[in-house]
Amino acid sequence: MRSTCPQCGSDKIRSGTRHTHDSVRHVLIYRPLRCRHCRHRFWLVSPFKLLLLLLAVGALVGATAWLARNQHAPVSAPTSLPHVRAEQGDAEAQLKLGLRYAEGDGVIQNDKEAARWFVLAARQGLPEAQYHYGLALLNGRGVVQDYRSAFNWIEMPARSGYAKAQYSLGELYRYGTGTAMDKARAYLWFNLAAAQGMGAAAKARDSLVRQLKPEQISAMQEEAQRISHPASPATAQAEPRAAP
Repeated sequence: MRSTCPQCGSDKIRSGTRHTHDSVRHVLIYRPLRCRHCRHRFWLVSPFKLLLLLLAVGALVGATAWLARNQHAPVSAPTSLPHVRAEQGDAEAQLKLGLRYAEGDGVIQNDKEAARWFVLAARQGLPEAQYHYGLALLNGRGVVQDYRSAFNWIEMPARSGYAKAQYSLGELYRYGTGTAMDKARAYLWFNLAAAQGMGAAAKARDSLVRQLKPEQISAMQEEAQRISHPASPATAQAEPRAAP
């Protein structure tokens, strides 16, 4: 539709320029025009600007409604935190919760709370929990540092075949932490952990070879075989009867 000047009726119209004193309403909705004949400046509604304004208002209203709905929605406890099952005595859930508190994963990092959940799961015989509780005692994280107790807790999962505990037990024997220093038994536990693919354990084991006598190494290798492949009760009973 062709525009005409509201003052002189001329149809010789060109686009006008905006001024700093123009109102916000004019700037947002209208476009300025100027008559080439009488130089009169006037405004016309801009369909394009009006459409953009309506879209912006609609988006603002939608965002406000979405935020209001989320603010009033009930806030549920994170389902990933196994608090309920842990409180009910689930050892796996207690271990998982202990690890979360130890690492600050989804919760505020808290060594004392981590140790509390570790020991609950450890007392139920969970090797990984026993290992982590032993480390907490070894480093004094969340509990009073106690090398002897740390040694006992780490030894249990090591004898169950938990590789990380076997490596840590080797370190305790190697440096005499919580027990008497025993390089031969350090070799034994490093050897067991290395057999499960721990590269650090293999390096530690090999570093002890020159410090041990051949008969010590042979004895520890035999003991490693016994720990890795314990005799079944039937075999244990059959052996005395087969002996001369």
